[in-house]
Amino acid sequence: MRNMLVLRMACFLLIPLFCLVCGHVQGLGKTDAGEPLPTQNKEWVLSVTALDVSSLPHSQQLLGEVMTRNLVEALKKVDHRIRPSEEYLYYTHYAWSKSQAAAAKTLVVKRDERDKLLFGGDPPWKYRKTLKALEKDIQKLEEALGKAEVEVPLIAERPVFKLSDDALKGTFPPSPKPGGEYRFCVNQKADAFLAGTIATFHGRLYISLKLYTLYTSSFQYEDSSIFSSEDMVQAVDELANRLVAVVSEAPPASLLVHTKPEEAILWVDGSFAGRGEVGPREYPPGSIDIESFADNYKPLSMSLDLTEGELAELYINLQPLSQRSLTITVPGEAKVYQGALYRGETPLPVDIPVALEHFQIETTEGKVASVIIQGGEQSEISQASLTLKPKPNHSAEEQRVEKSRRRLYGAYGRFWIALPVAFVINGIATAHINAYNRTGNPDLYDGALTRYYISIGTSIAAGVALAETFYRIFRYIRTGGEDAAFLVKQ
Repeated sequence: MRNMLVLRMACFLLIPLFCLVCGHVQGLGKTDAGEPLPTQNKEWVLSVTALDVSSLPHSQQLLGEVMTRNLVEALKKVDHRIRPSEEYLYYTHYAWSKSQAAAAKTLVVKRDERDKLLFGGDPPWKYRKTLKALEKDIQKLEEALGKAEVEVPLIAERPVFKLSDDALKGTFPPSPKPGGEYRFCVNQKADAFLAGTIATFHGRLYISLKLYTLYTSSFQYEDSSIFSSEDMVQAVDELANRLVAVVSEAPPASLLVHTKPEEAILWVDGSFAGRGEVGPREYPPGSIDIESFADNYKPLSMSLDLTEGELAELYINLQPLSQRSLTITVPGEAKVYQGALYRGETPLPVDIPVALEHFQIETTEGKVASVIIQGGEQSEISQASLTLKPKPNHSAEEQRVEKSRRRLYGAYGRFWIALPVAFVINGIATAHINAYNRTGNPDLYDGALTRYYISIGTSIAAGVALAETFYRIFRYIRTGGEDAAFLVKQ
């Protein structure tokens, strides 16, 4: 009786656990809405090729790799892609055809195996047994082929965006030649690749980008920009934002920012966005960094997540720093500088934040005084808290040090002019000498000899400039030491 009671209690506890496990097993492979999950093309891979910089001067060709890395960093922010209808149909048809071809190929192989059975020479009983097994397999394969012809594979509508392994490692293969784009994508196992060129245009840089997609078998997107070297960062950021929007196929997000005070500066993702009210401006979906600051206000830094197609409106009210009033008075008239900023003439009331501040007072008689105060510790700067001294004049010793410093800078500059000139002339002379040695043409002898002597002269000039630089360093150190000793004696 006791054993029966224990058995009933065990069944009562185990049955709910069994039902719970069965429910989890039945729910595997389904989404919350009960729809089947996509089974193919869950990733969208982009390959990035090296920008063509062959038309740039050799000294500027490094810009190609710098810009390519900046574009890759911007593309790393993309986490998924929304497939257009044409792309979805292309990959669906491709996967459907592939599944039918695979099922048909397996069926053909099995039928060939059945046909060859007649010529195997097996005994009748073994032939009939093997034939029966093959007929069953063929029937299953025919059903699988019929199922493949009816069932359309499910393609991911929002595949995960990925950069190719080479792009993530920072190695960029050269762009394929015209006609080899499709094969390049297949070999790279990529759905698209990015190519571009950088050239000079009337003293400016001209960059063009092209995006080749596998499903269109053509360059789907092209973009270009002309900019100066000073505006390179901003131009590359704009190109990257447009490229991110095309790659993700997601509607961009818009941002409208209201800042107070109106003179506050706004930075978005490290780029200057404006002052006061900014926008609305389009940004790729994702996280962006926002910074705002103004004089005598506490700076603000924050991150904001933007969603696709969203118009985000942000209000920023910077908090003013705690300030105290201060009055600066000295006998007579004097100019007041706060750091390097001119504030006015005495008597001068000023408002300063609660922080260390440096003031310099210069009277009309040529006397000056400096004071560093903590805002709020005192309410007045007067004659009692200042030590007015005559404005210092450069003595003869200080002029000697300044003169020695200028000579050192001049010698150093001449050395760095002479050194590259010597390298260039030496390279030209070496090329002419090698040309004469290889060809033996007597017409080249005089030119090679002349350039050889010129290269020797430029090398001597570079050596003299180097020796002068070391001499000027020694003189500057010695002059500075003598001046310090003179001031100590004074």
